[in-house]
Amino acid sequence: MSTTLERPRAALQVLDPRTLGRPMHLLPAFAARFGADLADFLRLGPNRRYGTELEVASAAMQPLAETEPAGRWSVYATSAGRIGLSIERSLLLRLLQCRYGLSEAGDVEAGALPVTASEERLSQKLGLQLVTTLLHRLDEGLQQTAGPVPGAAGLPQNAQQAQAAQQAPHRAPAWVAESSMPAGRWCLAVGLAEPDQGSYALLRFSLDEQCMRVLLNGLTTERAVSRDGGALQQPLASRLKLTLVAQLLEQRLPLAQILDLRVGDVLPIHLQATEVLVKDARLFTATVAEHKGRLWLTAFEPI
Repeated sequence: MSTTLERPRAALQVLDPRTLGRPMHLLPAFAARFGADLADFLRLGPNRRYGTELEVASAAMQPLAETEPAGRWSVYATSAGRIGLSIERSLLLRLLQCRYGLSEAGDVEAGALPVTASEERLSQKLGLQLVTTLLHRLDEGLQQTAGPVPGAAGLPQNAQQAQAAQQAPHRAPAWVAESSMPAGRWCLAVGLAEPDQGSYALLRFSLDEQCMRVLLNGLTTERAVSRDGGALQQPLASRLKLTLVAQLLEQRLPLAQILDLRVGDVLPIHLQATEVLVKDARLFTATVAEHKGRLWLTAFEPI
């Protein structure tokens, strides 16, 4: 009797054919870079202004499930594409609580509290700043940011927003509408924690197909940065160096003919297909051609 062993369905990874050949393996590094940007933004922005101790607990890039439940997404139009942002309401209430010096809310659920105009204004300003930070990271790719994150000195005022829009009008995001569905199928999820308060909030950025195309194209042409911030590394194809040895021909001569050879004698040879070796391994055959007095190998064929 034979028994067929099957792998659990949960352990199988379904590959999207549209992502084959794209640098999907660099998405975790991009999420980590963006997490570092948000950590700087929190340190110089909300933490300084409101006295909170928010920190980035996690950052991951992952596709959304096809059965993604409806939620509240703020959709922004940018030159890179449409970006949806979902901010957990507990984070907004926490910032408002610190801003106005309110007492602890206790165990009251966020859904039981009415939405105020102050909360709406804070959501719009914070969302604009978060999306601007993401756009800045899209421009930089995996490069380390030389200066502070734009607008990290706090939530932007009207004058600061106008100045930023004037300096980079092609990157300024514009709020479009509220939506119950994300802007795209890819999500950049960032977890924010405040250990002293025992609180946790989740930020989710959904990127549409155009925005993901901009991200992947930038990662494709970019050289990977070493972890210690050293020199940029070249792609593997340009760093992989192999010594090719071309064995042009092999000719056998009788010993008597070899002993009769004198300086200036010419051996009649005919170059045909030659063999190309890496160390002692035969990998290709090639045709020998002559050009401007030099011999060249062309028409490589794998063995």
